[in-house]
Order: sequence, then C-alpha cells, then structure tokens
Amino acid sequence: MNIKQLDAFLAVAQSRSFTQAARLLGLAQPTVTARIKALEQILDAPLLDRTAGGAQLTPAGRRLHDYACRIVRLSEMARNSVAEPADQTPRLAIGAAECITTYRLVPLIEYLHLRHGGLGVALRGLDADPVSLVREERVDCAFFIGPRPVTPDVRHRALRRESLSLVAAPSHPLAGRVVASAAEFAAETLVCAHRWNGYQRGLEAELAGTGEPAGGVLALGSVDAVKRGVGEGIGIALLPTVAVRDELREGALGPIRWRPPFEVFSQCVWRRGLDDDPSFATVLDAARQVLAEGEATDGPALRPAC
Repeated sequence: MNIKQLDAFLAVAQSRSFTQAARLLGLAQPTVTARIKALEQILDAPLLDRTAGGAQLTPAGRRLHDYACRIVRLSEMARNSVAEPADQTPRLAIGAAECITTYRLVPLIEYLHLRHGGLGVALRGLDADPVSLVREERVDCAFFIGPRPVTPDVRHRALRRESLSLVAAPSHPLAGRVVASAAEFAAETLVCAHRWNGYQRGLEAELAGTGEPAGGVLALGSVDAVKRGVGEGIGIALLPTVAVRDELREGALGPIRWRPPFEVFSQCVWRRGLDDDPSFATVLDAARQVLAEGEATDGPALRPAC
C-alpha cells in the first residue's frame, strides 16, 4: 500500500467518479483505475462499486476511508516538515469557528503575535465538524462554541459557558414573545451559517422531536450573512448571544424568548498526543486566560428570559 494508491482511492471517494478523480489528480483514468485495483489486491477486498449514481464505497471502503485520510495527512505533514528550514519551528494547525474567532479569540491572536511571534502556528476557519477535523488530523486542535463532545478519541476542554439567543427580525410575530416549546416555531425557516454547528444540530433535533411540519433550513456560510438575512425577514436563527449582543441592543434583531434544552461552551478539542507539545500548551493556556478575562468583563453568560 502506498500514498499514490490512497490518493487515488480518496479522489474517487470524494468525486464518486473515476474520470473526475483522474482530472483532480492530473492523471489518465486507466492509471487511477490501476492504482485502486492494486490497493484492492493488497487489502484483498473490494473498495468501490460502480453504480448508476457513480462510484460508491463498499463496507470495506468505508472502513478504510478514515485511515486513508489520516495516512495521507500525516504524509503531507512529514513532507512539509522535512522541507522546512532546520531552524524553523513546526507549525501547529489550529482550526477556529467564525463565532469564537471574531467574538472571543481576537485578544488571543494579538497576544500570540506580540508575545510569541516565533511560535509556529497556522490559524484556519472550520469547514466541517471540529471533532471530525481533529480526528482526521486535518487540524491539530480546534476552538468552537457548541455542546460538549462525547468521544473518547480526542481530548477536550470547556473554557467558558456560553448562552444562545433565538433571534428574528424585529417585526417578526414571535419577536419579543416568550416561547415555551419549540413546536411554536417549528414551521419557521431556520437560518444558519453551517449545519454541522453543534447548537444547530441540537436545535434541529429538538424541532424533529416536536412532530410538527418543518419549515426548512437555509445555510448561508457565515454568521454575518445569517444576521443580515434574519434582519431582512428570511427566517429565524439560533446563535451564540455574544454574536448578536450588539444587534439585540440596537434593535436590529428581536429576541424570541426560548431557552434551549442543552448547554454550549467555548471549548477546545485536540488530537491525542498533543498534550506534551509546548506550542499547544502555550496556545491553550493563553486561550484559557483570554476567555476567563472575557467572562469577568461580560459577567455571567446571558440567558434568554423565559
């Protein structure tokens, strides 16, 4: 088994097409097919089925997929590490969700830049569930706002409790009302940045449990786009209170006074084996200090009144 074979396997799994995978890799299609056949022979198991809907992973292919992602990622990290100058500090790949970066971690970024300018870190936005990104080693650690993850294969620490606010346009019939049950807004369009957000998944699960007809979900890709869309009457949204505090204070958004049945936290997850990394220890300690200072400034986390 080699990296080229795994690259071909992952490209077909992603595109569901041998032809498209060949284009992505800059190879001839027979080369991609040959690499996957060789991989199947080595593993003595079929990995992909050709169907009318495109190439589909077999059960064996699904089991291999996560391992292949990790092996390819580690290979890239090894190549990059060898290519770096000998005196350059290895980079720590940090993922951070938009909300926590914008409203909680700006002081952390400033602190690391001023106090630890030589610290080898790379900050990137999250494009998928943070636990999955860490598990697949696409990032070393991730900061986000959401419910506590329940998973044994990544490390985790809650840094501060956060509150959530359900918001609508000020003219919306539910704005300013106390809502006792999610059934009362089940028919509304839910606007969110990403559906993989833990609190968005929690909200959708709560609505699914009401048995009421769903109003649909519109994912807009960013918190700012969500706030603009909701303000213009597109639907309603559940967001961390810290992200809508100014809009609620200024009357640009109206609160729907509903208390979610789950708690969320500003938190960090990281891959096993990172605990002894001095760069990570510096980042996590600084994040704890920054969020503790923010909690002292903000006071107790705000909760929507019921």
